[in-house]
Amino acid sequence: MLIIIISSVLAFVAIVAPLLCIYMRRQRFCSPDAESEKKPVSVILTVQDNAKEIEKNLQAYLEQDYEAGYEVIVVCAKSEDGTEDALKRYADNPRLYTTFIPDSSRYISRKKLAMTLGVKAAHNPWLIFTDITCRPASNKWIKTMAECLGEDKNIVIGPTVYDEESPLFWRFQRLNDDISLTHEYAFGTAYRAESKNILMLRDEFIEGRAFEGNMKYARGEHDFTVNKYAKKKGTAVTDSEDALMIENEPTRKEWRNHRLFYMETRRHLKRTFSHRFPIFIDMLFFHLSLLLPIAAIVYAILTNNLPIIIAGASALLITIVLRAVIASRRIRQTHCPIPAWRIIPLEIRLAWHKLNYWIAYKKADKYDFITHKI
Repeated sequence: MLIIIISSVLAFVAIVAPLLCIYMRRQRFCSPDAESEKKPVSVILTVQDNAKEIEKNLQAYLEQDYEAGYEVIVVCAKSEDGTEDALKRYADNPRLYTTFIPDSSRYISRKKLAMTLGVKAAHNPWLIFTDITCRPASNKWIKTMAECLGEDKNIVIGPTVYDEESPLFWRFQRLNDDISLTHEYAFGTAYRAESKNILMLRDEFIEGRAFEGNMKYARGEHDFTVNKYAKKKGTAVTDSEDALMIENEPTRKEWRNHRLFYMETRRHLKRTFSHRFPIFIDMLFFHLSLLLPIAAIVYAILTNNLPIIIAGASALLITIVLRAVIASRRIRQTHCPIPAWRIIPLEIRLAWHKLNYWIAYKKADKYDFITHKI
């Protein structure tokens, strides 16, 4: 009887766990409509000590093929690496408009302030928020994003990936985050955006009073924007190659800070529970599907029980193969190809890294995440 019970539990978990993973969640991507009405676009970039990034990436923004017209607005904070000089090299380009953050602005997020000033300076009805650390992979980037903004949509989110020089684990974690968010874009209300590739309406941004209520939080500008302005089934997401943004490899400090600041940001976002609960269930069953068979095999070896050894080994093999196949099929649809055999080790590593981020966040001074002490 014990053998039957243990074998049944192992089989159940081995089959159910892969079916609950985020890679099984439904996805729906918009198809760019070349016949749709297109309006002029303002691309908003914020810079501070980004001279190298300007030299590497700005030209790609200024060479877009978009008949409706566009402008690139660069909002510059005081820098010490020659950022202003780098911008002056492009001063003759009629599509480029540069403005500056007042030196007197303090006790608020300078990134959010820069984005707000960029929107106020914009002349066009549609906005794209991105980052100077990113560059469009195609000169059809604006066109492709604009073709996804249908009458029933108020936000378009395009794909962003780290460049190929970035560590595989970092690229996988970003991909994992994107996949967990994509289902909500299409079938619910968007929670946030890991991608730095967001199109929305200028009037709507201004009428919603921009970042009112969260200017004191140092980071999370794209998360707060999507969380605040998203409507139910009102977010279009595209996976088109022409809409792709490629982000420069971050430093290890930048990567870690991004993860830690998100721990703070999510405390102030709406719909956090509904977003995180499926991820929690996925990770719970994923670890059960690995730990239970291993525990059963250890028990069976100690008690010299061959049937349970076979059941445990079979369950472990089933869950690994099923999950790898399901995840691989989903990941092949993205712009970040990862070999199937590496997915399970990466997922295990991801879970423990998240625990590490959480511990580091709990130990951190909470004033590190805001612009001034209250």
